[in-house]
Amino acid sequence: MCVSDLPRRSRGTGSPLRRLLRPAFAVAGLIALQGCAGLPMTTGSDARTVQVISHEVSYGETLASIADDYYGDAEAASYLRSVNGIPKGAALESGTIIDVPVGSEDMERYERRTQAKILYNRGTTLAGQGDLGRAAEEFKAALRIDPRFVDAGYNLGVVLLRSGEPARAVAILEQVVRVRRGDPDLMYALGSARLQAGDAGAALALFEDVVAIDSGHEDARFSKSLTLLELGRIEEAVFHLDAYLREFPNGEWASAARTRLSALAAGTETDD
Repeated sequence: MCVSDLPRRSRGTGSPLRRLLRPAFAVAGLIALQGCAGLPMTTGSDARTVQVISHEVSYGETLASIADDYYGDAEAASYLRSVNGIPKGAALESGTIIDVPVGSEDMERYERRTQAKILYNRGTTLAGQGDLGRAAEEFKAALRIDPRFVDAGYNLGVVLLRSGEPARAVAILEQVVRVRRGDPDLMYALGSARLQAGDAGAALALFEDVVAIDSGHEDARFSKSLTLLELGRIEEAVFHLDAYLREFPNGEWASAARTRLSALAAGTETDD
């Protein structure tokens, strides 16, 4: 079986993890400063410098991404939800104004992130044009400004993977997963990199973890089946391919799953 048969996943367009990178960001958002307010415990800023920023939501932003930009902690999204009275599960619409209480450290963090996003956006443009080497340099530069910029690290790992450097991609994606634990898409990317680096066992463990978090993660479900084939665990692979087809009869990988099962039944499945 050829490793390149595995599905690729990303929240964006054009990625070697199928629809390449996470997309570029709008670098905007500050509307006005208001008075003082309470500060979330996650920021660690000086309470004497607390202000409230009116942040205009850009396309694709979420409370988690906004919290990560200002506070360096995506889990502070629940704080922003409470401050703004946003019902749980409600999506943010582009152009919405939300209040973001900040301190001096938060503003410094946000300014670093804003500078890093300029480089990040250049990287996504270059990657979309196929210039992976220059794209990687832009993502590295973004990370030098803001080492906790998860999407820049993710995209750097993806570009390295697409450039035929899976071992380097693994090293980068491991750091990204440590920063944002439990993100199934990031874990899936690391699993894909580990598989391409020749560590099918570690890849399988990651795909299994993704499925445990999100049983509807179609790419991970199918990739798990193919990785079992890679490891020679044929009966398990057949079981999971069949389970995939039962749950996703019209899924993106349904045709490929049926082809695999047919080849296995006919005894023609071989390593490519």
